[in-house]
Amino acid sequence: MMADGFTHGIWVWNTTTILSSGIEVYNLLTGTQQLGFSNIYLYMAPSFYRQYKSALQNFISGATSAGMRVWGLDGDRAYLNDSTGPKDFYTGIDNLIAYNRSVRAEERFFGLQADIEPQDDGTHTSFHNDIADHALSTEPDSGTWQSTQAQDREMLMRSWISIHHRAQDMLHIQNLRFGAAMPFWTESYCGAEVKVSYPESTNTRQGVMRYMMPLLDEYVVMSYNTVPANAASRVTVQAAYAATLPAELRPRVFGSMEVSTGVGANVSYGDTAGKNSRAVVMQDMEVMIATLRQHPAFEGIVFHHWSSWQVMPE
Repeated sequence: MMADGFTHGIWVWNTTTILSSGIEVYNLLTGTQQLGFSNIYLYMAPSFYRQYKSALQNFISGATSAGMRVWGLDGDRAYLNDSTGPKDFYTGIDNLIAYNRSVRAEERFFGLQADIEPQDDGTHTSFHNDIADHALSTEPDSGTWQSTQAQDREMLMRSWISIHHRAQDMLHIQNLRFGAAMPFWTESYCGAEVKVSYPESTNTRQGVMRYMMPLLDEYVVMSYNTVPANAASRVTVQAAYAATLPAELRPRVFGSMEVSTGVGANVSYGDTAGKNSRAVVMQDMEVMIATLRQHPAFEGIVFHHWSSWQVMPE
């Protein structure tokens, strides 16, 4: 059990399996306690709040009794406006709020974490992967959503920020916390910062991270790399910038570690020879913490994700 003064967490995607089994609930709660982690980010499709209400009450009550906070977790590339849009994401927030209002304090979610990543995937092609901002085409008809590649990314970044802005408003008015899992590369994508003007009327063009960070209570950087110095380096700019913000706008900044298989060598501990063990992950986490603890806004590490951790060798 850790006692390093930091707050650590774990993502949980197999929610239906967990909530359908008392043994799985017990394993998750005891396993998280043994890790010394206090944040559980539980995937919640918008329908889950009603569908699994009784099971959620029991699970969150058990987590609360064990000193842990349960966050709802939702995200989909399709929530961005170049696809189906954020309507279902907002419905999920409304359903979380309605669930919390209907249960006892110890059965309530602590907040919501968004995991909406804008890079191209499948039919989504308006980010234009592997092109720096300055290299995006401004030629008419070069875009897939707007007229040009540059406009594609500009409007996509505005959509990304505006969704988080509205989510913050919805949650904060209910005294609920809001966090997000964020790509590490926003500060250097193909060697350049990803920038945007937000809102559209402003003349201030700056990095997406600078707009996004004040909207969040937790800024979790997906810093996945099996060399702890490399992983920590993907968090330093964010942690340093957060420390410059006024206290009321300063999020807690986290790094993260990937333990799943099928992700890629040197990215995930589950795929990297000599690294595929819990002992190595914990050792490397301590190295990351030692590097990042100098930043006042740094809060801890998040593991991705629970079901993969369960099967990882000791």
